Amino acid sequence: MPMAINARRIWANDGEDDDMVEIGSLVRGGSSMLKGRVLGLPRLFSTSAEDRFDVMTVQGGELRADNMSRSLCLVETGEKVLSINRSGTPRQSLDWMKNVKYLAADVFSPETWRSMLVGAQGVVAAIGGFGSYEAMKRINGEANIVAEAAAAGVHRMVFVSATFPPFPASIPLRGYIEGKESVEKLVKERFPSSFTILKPSVIYGNQPGAHPLIATVRAFGPLQEPLMSQTPLHKFSGLPVIGSAFVPWSPVEAVGRAAAEAAISEVSPAVMSPSDIARYK
Repeated sequence: MPMAINARRIWANDGEDDDMVEIGSLVRGGSSMLKGRVLGLPRLFSTSAEDRFDVMTVQGGELRADNMSRSLCLVETGEKVLSINRSGTPRQSLDWMKNVKYLAADVFSPETWRSMLVGAQGVVAAIGGFGSYEAMKRINGEANIVAEAAAAGVHRMVFVSATFPPFPASIPLRGYIEGKESVEKLVKERFPSSFTILKPSVIYGNQPGAHPLIATVRAFGPLQEPLMSQTPLHKFSGLPVIGSAFVPWSPVEAVGRAAAEAAISEVSPAVMSPSDIARYK
């Protein structure tokens, strides 16, 4: 389970393409508990003590299960959370959401959020999206947040990448893979002794409003994950291309907990495989 942290804000953003969104959270380490109120809108260019934060998370896709899990994880430990995303306040309404404020920002415009990194303890970056090769390389290789965090003196960097089986250079997902790998390299360079890279496989979990096809695929997660992790089938995970079908899927709650803990404390290993992430279930 993640350590107790006092979250100040969670923010998110989408870029210019419809397929991408960046979600971020800022968390202040400490012991204060929720006061039953929601934070107001941030003053983007203010660096007063009240507007300084300790952890930022950046998430790809719509405001979906993976980000919701991370927000819930923070709220359950007594955190104040501000979530900024492309769509704003989610359509569904759950009781714990009253302790979260939803706003929007653009990861490709660092001048709108740079000041929020002042005094931050850690950053969780999980930027992702699909499209053309150029679009995927740009979205998944977006390193603004890594460079800005390093420049601001942020202590810990957590990057949510992905696990890939061997792929030929001509596959359609090449831009996605190359983008992720380029950010992994930068994270290690800028945060050589204080980084965590999470490499989940397919992330499954409840996502209200998901496309029926996506929802159907993710519904197999509770069956696929134990089948591939507890039987000899996982030995096929190293096969080119089709190997991904044999990698145990990653439950969204485990990814969220691992990211939350890694943002505020040193965890091991520094690069987490799906099996390492599964320990946070």
